[in-house]
Amino acid sequence: MLCLPGLAQAAEPTWLVGTSTGVAAAGSVPGTRIAPGVRAVRGTTAAARRLSRLPGVRYVERNHRFHASSLSVPSDPLYSREWALRATNVRSAWLATLGDGVPVAVLDSGLDFSNPDLAGNVWTNPGEVRGNGLDDDGNGFVDDVHGADTVRYDGDPSDGFGHGTAVASVIASRGDNGFGLSGMAWNARLMPVKVLHDDGWGTTATMIAGLDYALDEGARIVNMSLNSSAPSQALEEAIRRAAARGVLVVSSAGNDGQNRDHVASYPASERSSSVITVASANRAGGLARGSAFGRASVHIAAPGDDILTSDLGGRFTRRSGTSFAAAYVTGAAALLAAAHPDAPGSRLRAALIASSRRGGRVDAAVAGGELDAAAALQRLGRLRAR
Repeated sequence: MLCLPGLAQAAEPTWLVGTSTGVAAAGSVPGTRIAPGVRAVRGTTAAARRLSRLPGVRYVERNHRFHASSLSVPSDPLYSREWALRATNVRSAWLATLGDGVPVAVLDSGLDFSNPDLAGNVWTNPGEVRGNGLDDDGNGFVDDVHGADTVRYDGDPSDGFGHGTAVASVIASRGDNGFGLSGMAWNARLMPVKVLHDDGWGTTATMIAGLDYALDEGARIVNMSLNSSAPSQALEEAIRRAAARGVLVVSSAGNDGQNRDHVASYPASERSSSVITVASANRAGGLARGSAFGRASVHIAAPGDDILTSDLGGRFTRRSGTSFAAAYVTGAAALLAAAHPDAPGSRLRAALIASSRRGGRVDAAVAGGELDAAAALQRLGRLRAR
């Protein structure tokens, strides 16, 4: 399909352009002819507005997605064991969006690229040439075709610890492919940024470098399932840069059982419209053991107890912690971002919190309630209609 000049981004929406007879229909409108007087064009919302002003253009409208009118069960063999997907009400959201093309940066221990459930959803750097030993795009990382490592400062974010792979599997394992798990956002693009050593620790410097890498490479959502008790002005400024670019940062609340209203942890305690902090809920809908909480500073809860995840080497294991609760919220945010590509991170955050289910056992522990992916999608639609 032809694209508007300079705007050939896979994650951008496709538009249907109605043309009248004459000059426009004869070729001044780019794109592919799909019917008499109708062409399909890919481009941003701003480009579509410009297109609508061309002579002979009668209308420009989104090429909306249609779905079979059923809530079919994915073919992934482990789907039935993923209690958290049912708890987040994501199947209804899947009728509208699968997270198509949304770049999601996972700042963690890296990614197991051999995992067949994840390999198809790995982000590719369009400015880098594989294996030529050069920094083709001039971003400071050589051969960063599928992400970067800010610990060793190279282009190989391979996971030697397992945590990053597990978090990524919750966010965007390939769904309905007859293998393994179903992630929250089946078709999102995972951008692994290795900020942790292979024994699970990193520094403020690796976090900041990782966040800036994600911002510069176009991430819409950033998952930071990691915590430190030490505040940092440098990290705070990096979070501000994310907010300025409309990027949502999803942070785990931490697993020390502390009240974040009184005991800070970072980036969970950063006060920013771009940060959403997530507590861990158990199968019964209560706060999971060890999860941090806070009526003012922890915004939402999501499943984080006994979560089935991918492990290194293609194995599967159950893990617990706010890391995985944050991953479910990250996946839900990717679904929203795909359905509403112009919505900034602050709007995604507002929709996720406002639509969370109230009246449950976690209400006393967090500012909102429990994650409801379908309700968040509906809520964001109403917010944008105002």
